[in-house]
Amino acid sequence: MSGPPPEPAGSPEPGSPADRLRGLRAALGLSQEQLARQLGVSFATVNRWETGRTRMSESALRGLSELEARAAAPARRSGALPSAQSAFIGRDRELAELTALLRESRLISMIGPGGAGKTRLAAEAIRLLGDEAAGVTFVPLEPVRQPESLAAAVASSLGVHDQPQVPLLESVAAALGDAPRLLVLDGAEHLRAEVAALVTELLAAADGLRVVVTSRVVLGVPGEVCWTVPPLDCPSAAAGVSDIAGSDAVRLFIARASDRLPGFTGADVAPHVIAELCRRLDGLPLAIELIAGWVGRLSVPEILQQRAVLLDQEGASGPDESGQSRGRRLADVIRASHDLLGPAEQRLLPALSVFAGPFTLADAAAVGPDAGAARPALAGAVRGLVDSSWLVVSRGEEHNRFAMLETMRAFAAARLDDSGDAGPVQRRHAEHFAGLARASESGLTGPDSAGWTARLAAAAPDLDVALLWAAEHPESPAGLDMSAALWRWWLASGRVAAGRAWLARLLPDGQSAGDELTGRAFCAAAVLAVENGDYAAAVRQARVALRGFERLGLTEPMAFAATVLGSAQRYVGDHAAARRSLQTAAELREKLGDRRGVSAATNNLALLAMDEGDLTRAAELFEQTLVIKRQLGEPQSIAIGLANLADVLIKTSQWEAAGRALGEAGELAAGLGNPQLIGTLECNQGNLAAQRRRWERAAGHYQAAIAAHQEAGHPHDAVEGMIGLGRSLARLGRGEEAVRQLRAAEAVAEGIGSPQRQAEVRAALADLGQTATAALPDGLTGRQAEVLRLLAAGLSNKQIAAELFLSPATVERHLATIYRKLGVGGRVDAARYAIARGLAGTGSAS
Repeated sequence: MSGPPPEPAGSPEPGSPADRLRGLRAALGLSQEQLARQLGVSFATVNRWETGRTRMSESALRGLSELEARAAAPARRSGALPSAQSAFIGRDRELAELTALLRESRLISMIGPGGAGKTRLAAEAIRLLGDEAAGVTFVPLEPVRQPESLAAAVASSLGVHDQPQVPLLESVAAALGDAPRLLVLDGAEHLRAEVAALVTELLAAADGLRVVVTSRVVLGVPGEVCWTVPPLDCPSAAAGVSDIAGSDAVRLFIARASDRLPGFTGADVAPHVIAELCRRLDGLPLAIELIAGWVGRLSVPEILQQRAVLLDQEGASGPDESGQSRGRRLADVIRASHDLLGPAEQRLLPALSVFAGPFTLADAAAVGPDAGAARPALAGAVRGLVDSSWLVVSRGEEHNRFAMLETMRAFAAARLDDSGDAGPVQRRHAEHFAGLARASESGLTGPDSAGWTARLAAAAPDLDVALLWAAEHPESPAGLDMSAALWRWWLASGRVAAGRAWLARLLPDGQSAGDELTGRAFCAAAVLAVENGDYAAAVRQARVALRGFERLGLTEPMAFAATVLGSAQRYVGDHAAARRSLQTAAELREKLGDRRGVSAATNNLALLAMDEGDLTRAAELFEQTLVIKRQLGEPQSIAIGLANLADVLIKTSQWEAAGRALGEAGELAAGLGNPQLIGTLECNQGNLAAQRRRWERAAGHYQAAIAAHQEAGHPHDAVEGMIGLGRSLARLGRGEEAVRQLRAAEAVAEGIGSPQRQAEVRAALADLGQTATAALPDGLTGRQAEVLRLLAAGLSNKQIAAELFLSPATVERHLATIYRKLGVGGRVDAARYAIARGLAGTGSAS
């Protein structure tokens, strides 16, 4: 590329590069040698430029323009903290943590993605230190384009001049001396190695020196305290109006919007719209400030809808808090951060954008461009992305999990689309999670069932993404493979409706199963239909699976299908058909020599006998299963058999025998770590105590049962404990608590679609003179009505979660849906709605 023509010797033309160089040196009071350091070139080069003997390159001219812009910017004392151009908003917790670190540590690296507000936060924390931060020198590193200019930039900010025959860094160290000093190096990511070396040398030479570095990457030097700058606090989807107004992100948006449009307060905008906008911007201060600049030109809902396009427009002009130009786009900030990544990180990053939720190192290895490559190389690239603020890490006991902020993920996803590799990456992602689903089918019944439950819960967003990909690519068997295996987890985690929806989408239209995989998927659909109370569909789907397996001659799958069919027939009250199906399953298991399967089939026949009121026959069959279970020597299986037998013994008033069975089962279960089994035993203990009218003890056992079933993710079983607890509370004279407990049970039973549990709850409510919840307005479900009722009673989200045995995050999602359905802005309006329609609860949190 050609540059400007050479300049003649002598006096330079006005406006020529040589004239501009001389003018800049005069304005800044620099020698040719000092200017050379600023531009990252030699003294001789500057001399030749000024005399016109050499023309300046395009890159040199850009460096000259940057220096001229700095010289023309409003003057401030060299090395002083940047003056605040606007009010500092929020960050109370971060300021407290950071000021404490500043008092204790010699080297603090404030790490965060571009736009996280590192510079402003550092300056505010230092100001709060007051006299404790005496001797502060602020060095902006963004204008330093050449590594050779780093020492000169620090020297200039410190007011240190060149000395003949003395290395500049030695002069800087001497100027720092032993007196307390605080050096702030702002924006060090593009000079990581040079800043690391400089800081190491200066800290060793100056005992009184403390250094604060703001960067998108860690330095990686001994003694470095890495402090990650978090995004601004954003309100949750279920937050009330006061919580939204008090969040740092919303306060910043309103403050900056009012700067653009005087008089803007946000009062005329639905609070949840502003909250959603801040969440979609990941709470990044730069993104919020840039987007707030559109207030007055577009409405806030329009800004929310168009945010991605708007963030790619030029930002507001004028200097920011560090005195640098703000005429930039968030995409430019992210792109600059991307350009600093190494080749391995840049190669891996686009593939990681395929993850919808947190992912592990093993997940990354499965979808990366070098699938099957050496794990150390992958780990190094992931660590590089963490160190560069591209990935947020959540630490766990067994596996760390990684995630990207949405703004960063969108950039990486665009890179993936541009690369043409999106298809293969999405396929690898789907196949990987299909493998996880397959393994979970047996894992959920093994000794590490709790671990598998947690693993699947963490992978839930990506399982949905993989299923969606499979639904859009019917040529791949991944969809049926996943749905045929995930039924256990869908059942255990209360995702019955979601599982049925996926199976309905993925199963073939015809009513036949031509291969084993399709038959397994029909079986899975039948199991979920049974749990959901859709017994007719369960019978139909189980028969399709059974016929298909019979044609294929697959004995073990036939036994499973016959078991599912018999269970569905049992629930619809067709006991004769159920007995035939369950007996067929037992005979097939016997033919296979599967003694474990025979035991399970006999157990199902015993449950059928209980339904028919033949408790004697049920006890005999449970005893038979226990003989086999004891011979097999599996503690968990024996404990389950003892629990079932104890249930019969309690119903026949054989309380001493029931107590012995439960005692043995409890000893076996103690070391198994199976919360569902523990919950079943606790519930049986509660039933036994209730039969003996020991209501306080019964309530304690029921509470323990509910907690265990909630941990295991078995809402169907949790309802039984909730009913028992409600009845016990009523016997103890705590009527309001009893009703609230039974209403919660009613909501759970409705949520999982279990007619059996719904009938049991209605009976318990009737005993207390209560009726079932009437038809609810505005499309609310029973669960949502119960959440609303507790909210109106004054309970916090955490208290509601405890009352309904949910996680706080689930309560937040319910509240967000409630607000949307009711068209209200938050808790206060929702409570008024509940009171006006008679949905408000009574009593206080227990």
